[in-house]
Amino acid sequence: MQPTRKPLTTARRLVIKLGSNVVAKPNGQINTALIRRLAGEIAGVEAAGKEIILISSGAVRVGSARLGRQTRPDDLPARQAAATVGQGELIAAYRSAFARHNQPIGQILLTQADIADSRRYLHLRNTLFSLRDLGVIPILNENDPLTIRGLEIGENDRLAALVAAKVDADLVVLLSDVEGFFTCDPRQDPSAELIHEVTRLTPQLCDRAAGPAGGGRGGMRSKLEAARAAMKSGVYLVIVRGSLPNALSRVLAGEEIGTLFVPEVEKLRSRKRWIGFALAPRGQVIVDAGARRALMERGSSLLPVGVREVLGDFRQGDAVSIVADGEEIARGLVNYSAEEVRAMRGCHSREIAARIGYRNFDEVIHRDNLVVLTS
Repeated sequence: MQPTRKPLTTARRLVIKLGSNVVAKPNGQINTALIRRLAGEIAGVEAAGKEIILISSGAVRVGSARLGRQTRPDDLPARQAAATVGQGELIAAYRSAFARHNQPIGQILLTQADIADSRRYLHLRNTLFSLRDLGVIPILNENDPLTIRGLEIGENDRLAALVAAKVDADLVVLLSDVEGFFTCDPRQDPSAELIHEVTRLTPQLCDRAAGPAGGGRGGMRSKLEAARAAMKSGVYLVIVRGSLPNALSRVLAGEEIGTLFVPEVEKLRSRKRWIGFALAPRGQVIVDAGARRALMERGSSLLPVGVREVLGDFRQGDAVSIVADGEEIARGLVNYSAEEVRAMRGCHSREIAARIGYRNFDEVIHRDNLVVLTS
């Protein structure tokens, strides 16, 4: 056993995400046999004293098939309708599978508003703990029928990492249709090699990620973003093939399967995790090389002198992405509106009032409200 895998053997609280390609077949039919097998394995892990929270994809694919569609709908109303139908089908399949092991389940559907609002986010934690105290396995998914375009949670990989951070989980397991993270796309290059362990997510590593595949919203890129959130939250994350026999038990035994993402030594505080990963950015602030160095090397605030361009329409207090050389390097809560930041870009803090008529803050984003995402 590799030393970095040993902590997995003592993991007590787990968040497990089942991808669309795991729970549903390519034709949209629920993979009942695999769900039953996974339910049995999860029930066994529960009986051994672990706490499990499930995140399940697949509602849109299953609902689309039930409605006679051959492909996943791109337009939001059709996707919402498909999710409404598919969600009921999926939860019925889970209920039937877990009932064979006398394991109760409960469903929670979330929107980005639930994640972004700090009070709702706290209520989610309390609800999950209450269910776990009662011996109920929560099954979470995005509430697609109530989703507003542009304000989606997005991929369930991200949701899994957010939930894991909120409940102080020890481990996230992404059960996927791929074996793990490869040096390149194994579907296109037979020389691709599995990367067994990642301790640092560099831009070069992220560039290897393939896009969405197989009809789900996610793909390897979304899994790497989830891994980044988990690593910065002090949570281990493993990507492993969901159809692999006893995949979960083997991960918990420390077997070197899939790809393990090792968390950083210093994890972000709860509020910083909320800013960096729970909020949906409402715009972008493009910064120069000097600002990039100040943010990443010195932990500085973002000053107007380092701002080169502003994209989007955001208000004071909104979350924004900070981008340098085409790469998102940080996120933060902005002190001024998009129009005001455009007007003050490139100026010194003492010149802010002359540019916009007032000055409440010297910084565009204060360092206490800023999270660096990359090394």
